[in-house]
Amino acid sequence: MGSTFGGYSIALTGMRVNQAALTVTSHNIANVDTAGYSRQAIALTETVNDPAGSNSAGTGATVAEVKRARSQLLDNTYRQQNTTVEYWSSKSGTLDYLQEILDEFAISDASDEDASADGLQQTIQNFFDSWDNLASDPSSVSTRQSVVENAASLLDTLSQIDEQLQSLQADALTAAGDIVDEINGIAGQISALNLLIAKAEANSGEAGDLRDQRDDLLDQLSAYTNFSSQEAGSGMVAVFIGGVALVSGTKANSLSISGDGSTANPLQVTWTNTQTTAKIAGGSLLACLEEADQSGFSAISDTDNYNFTATATSSISTLRQGLNDLITTIAGKINSLHSAGTDLEGNTGLDFFVVVDAGQPLSISNIQVNPEIAANSNKLAAGSTDAAGDNTVANAISSLLDEKIFQYNGLSQDLTGFYQSIIAWVGTAGSNATNAYDVYSTLATQADNQRLSISSASLDEEMSNMIKYQTAYSAASRVLSTIDNLIGDLIEELG
Repeated sequence: MGSTFGGYSIALTGMRVNQAALTVTSHNIANVDTAGYSRQAIALTETVNDPAGSNSAGTGATVAEVKRARSQLLDNTYRQQNTTVEYWSSKSGTLDYLQEILDEFAISDASDEDASADGLQQTIQNFFDSWDNLASDPSSVSTRQSVVENAASLLDTLSQIDEQLQSLQADALTAAGDIVDEINGIAGQISALNLLIAKAEANSGEAGDLRDQRDDLLDQLSAYTNFSSQEAGSGMVAVFIGGVALVSGTKANSLSISGDGSTANPLQVTWTNTQTTAKIAGGSLLACLEEADQSGFSAISDTDNYNFTATATSSISTLRQGLNDLITTIAGKINSLHSAGTDLEGNTGLDFFVVVDAGQPLSISNIQVNPEIAANSNKLAAGSTDAAGDNTVANAISSLLDEKIFQYNGLSQDLTGFYQSIIAWVGTAGSNATNAYDVYSTLATQADNQRLSISSASLDEEMSNMIKYQTAYSAASRVLSTIDNLIGDLIEELG
């Protein structure tokens, strides 16, 4: 049977543990709206005088631990889904911008109010219409000048589109470098928190607030790249990318990025200390690396046998290559017909399209109307002879619009069909990316909601706990007061 004075100690432990519980509850209430905060719960245990002896009377209660409410399984599930979400978010955003750049996604009749007056499709149509008009009046100066002007307009439109695509690709390159810097920064912060957590937990319970900070950093990291993590007994967490440690204890490794994405200088992410390639398999970093890859774009040496396929890693390079195929194929066919004709001055026709930089092959970014023709429209070869009214060349060039001079995935197509296929690919790829983003975003949200249902603090629940602990504290203090009165009465009786 416990002594009267032992009751003092028991009541005191009751006050202390409930005061500690009120402190934890107060902390939860203060952070009820703090992003990333995990609700903390206090665990109490009873104490006994001498568990191994004959007198095992209870001596009160003590705080066993203060622990976060957190599910590692749901954390890992959310991060895996978030990595995929951010990848598709970046891809979807890029494809949406490609659609905006193209300015149209289907063939529109010029009379349609929604048709773009300066869209690429209309510009192509205007160019071939000008050759058709030239065939009707081969000697007309104004008609000849119209051909030159429409050709320049077509090249200008394509050049502007290509410049925007190149700028978008440069942005992806810059973004990849920024993300690598962010990853390195996060790795350094995690390693620093590892040290603080290990020290804090060496002589006491769980360092919940520090662990929340670390988990928030891991959530951020999941947006950038794929990784796995493993916690050691010391409380430190190791983070791996492709099996290589980004963080190991208090040591953080770093990533480096090099190259410009070209075939000659490919873009690479490597481990700084070993210079080995890092295996980036997800997240916004992978999306940026893919879009910055320029290897899917190249000059076309043989347009007659070129088969365009939308299989490049970069959707930007794919679109650039498609438009490059379009203009270089047109240029090659027109040059072949025009150079076999005769201009108004009786001279053999020149190449209608020529390069700007003689050291580089003809391409969407290296093409112009022959300066001699631009300066003197008489050098346009409308016919095969200089006879008045000869329009054979102009007719042949005008007819190219309907000839199947392109190949898309092995299927022969005319210019209109080929351009429609390019537009359809951009639209389909964009729709697929958006759908993938929506699906994985839903899965990530579900996982996040599940973990929040466990870890988030509820104001109603904490207020209920506060009343419970407050009542228990008051009860323990009343026990202490009662014992004090009893002892006072005893002393008074004994005189």
